[in-house]
Amino acid sequence: MTERTDNVEIQNEDETEHDERVYSTDGGVVASTPAASRIAEALQQPTIGEDPCQEELEPRTKRARTEEMDVSLLQKGGVYEVQSESGNIYEVDIASKTCTCPDFTKRDPSGGCKHLRRADFEIRNGNVPRPDGRLPETMDMVKQLAAEIHELDQEIEKREERRRELEATAAVIEEFSIQ
Repeated sequence: MTERTDNVEIQNEDETEHDERVYSTDGGVVASTPAASRIAEALQQPTIGEDPCQEELEPRTKRARTEEMDVSLLQKGGVYEVQSESGNIYEVDIASKTCTCPDFTKRDPSGGCKHLRRADFEIRNGNVPRPDGRLPETMDMVKQLAAEIHELDQEIEKREERRRELEATAAVIEEFSIQ
């Protein structure tokens, strides 16, 4: 049996929020992540161009993306170990959006510390196992590429058929045209 993911709508006074809940095979909730989480907002800040310039990023996000850090899954449920550039090791809990670093424990910055942001970034890019312990989904990408190849094959067939029609029409016109 595979895990199930549901999108749940939560109505607040001002707006409707969407949570993504991941259920384990026994029916328990593995994680409940707000769709507009503080981490996601920090990593997806509005920028001018397609490729965000480092100067446009919030400083913690900039450091999360540029500093040397090693991220690894410590335990299922979304607890990761992040070794920072300084060599310090911190525990990041993606599900509860916490980190053991001094920046997080003393300041609790909006969007999380650089370690929390980096762990989220690595998960989203498929560089580390997902919070449920599974490896990043590569089969989805293989299926997507296979679908694109199939679409291209169909397009090629249509164009070849159109070419044959045009060649036949040109041959008829040449045959009946006055030379």
